[in-house]
Amino acid sequence: MLISELKDKNIIIWGMGTEGQAVKNYLEKHQLGKNIYTYNDEDGIAKLQELATKSDVIFRSPGVSIYKPEIRQLKEQGLVITSSSNLFLEEIKANHPNTKVIGITGSKGKTLSVSMLYHMLKSLNLKVALGGNIGKALVDLLDEENDYIIGEFSSYQASDIENSPNVVMFTNLFSVHTDWHGGHDGYCKDKIHLAFKSDAAVVNVNNAELMKYSAGLPNCIFYGQENGFYAIDKCLYYKGEAICNIDDLQINGNHNMENLAGVMTVLEYLGLDWRQALKSLPSFEQVAHRLQDVGMVNGIRFINDSISTAPEAAISAMKSFTDNMAIISGGTINKQDYTEYAKFIEANPKVKLAITLFQCGPQIAESIRQYVTRIDFKLIEAENLAQAVKLAYDEMKQQNGTLVLFSPTAPSFGYYKNFIARGEDFIKNVSELTK
Repeated sequence: MLISELKDKNIIIWGMGTEGQAVKNYLEKHQLGKNIYTYNDEDGIAKLQELATKSDVIFRSPGVSIYKPEIRQLKEQGLVITSSSNLFLEEIKANHPNTKVIGITGSKGKTLSVSMLYHMLKSLNLKVALGGNIGKALVDLLDEENDYIIGEFSSYQASDIENSPNVVMFTNLFSVHTDWHGGHDGYCKDKIHLAFKSDAAVVNVNNAELMKYSAGLPNCIFYGQENGFYAIDKCLYYKGEAICNIDDLQINGNHNMENLAGVMTVLEYLGLDWRQALKSLPSFEQVAHRLQDVGMVNGIRFINDSISTAPEAAISAMKSFTDNMAIISGGTINKQDYTEYAKFIEANPKVKLAITLFQCGPQIAESIRQYVTRIDFKLIEAENLAQAVKLAYDEMKQQNGTLVLFSPTAPSFGYYKNFIARGEDFIKNVSELTK
């Protein structure tokens, strides 16, 4: 659906979060829509049905699953169901032919990848904008002319788009957000859907799920192998040539060198001077809530990895440090399997303490009890994050530890508004230790 088709339509915006509000503001600014109605789930289904009888189009926000029975019913009634992401991609293709859209998605690593690519493209004096889950709302970018727009897309946004970014980079696929998508298979297929009409899909060859589900995509370009960009531990290579070491950058997490390999592959595909762009990366700073170093308290360093919503993310985070450490994990139950998480702790003597909390805390603790038998390891179940931070600090002082890692492995819903609020609470509790 294009902007021109909205002029005389009666429109419902379903979900008045950040994206829903951005759509409303855009429609009002451009005098689009005959009437604009807003609806949130807490308003009750009766209100939605009433609004539907006098409406033509529904903009669903990302939190509204396309698998809801109400969505199917509304389509059967003849309403058009669309989204901000859909409008953006359709409009860019039709009316902004000189702008290339680069979409980045994955279970983890997408925000840092988007941010690194944006930083390097800007260093080449290109006109670049950042949008989606980071930066401006995508619809707001329709009023600008850019050489490139880099969008961070979630599985929620990708699930029902009718067009694709010019280039899509996939970081990985793990089991997250399964409820929204009706299971892991649905989640993976919805992620991959982002690239179904792209010119190129840049795919991490080292992620088995990604390789499996991307098999049918057109024009796949693979990274993580020796004929292109690939990472080994701290180092990034290009066809056997070492070109970057994480020790020269302001980011944590060796796994982020794998994400950088994907970003460099995108730059090469676009025909840009990637070597020149890479020179700018040492000035790039770590993104907040993603292995963010929040400071030292009496010799113990605290790392905020609140973005972590999967056990695999916490495993990657633990791999990033060689210190004796405590890890704090837990959040909303999301049908996760913590077997490999526990096995990694058992095999890694640097992990001295695990503290679990929130709804899935007991599940994590049970896996740890089943698989971790080291006598130099301790498990604590905490009641809240403030208590977890204090316990981790006290235990690390006693065990000569030097690091406390907060990597939740699960969503924040029900406890915090989002991962940002969760990370800020962690930082606040760390600051309390000095009082």
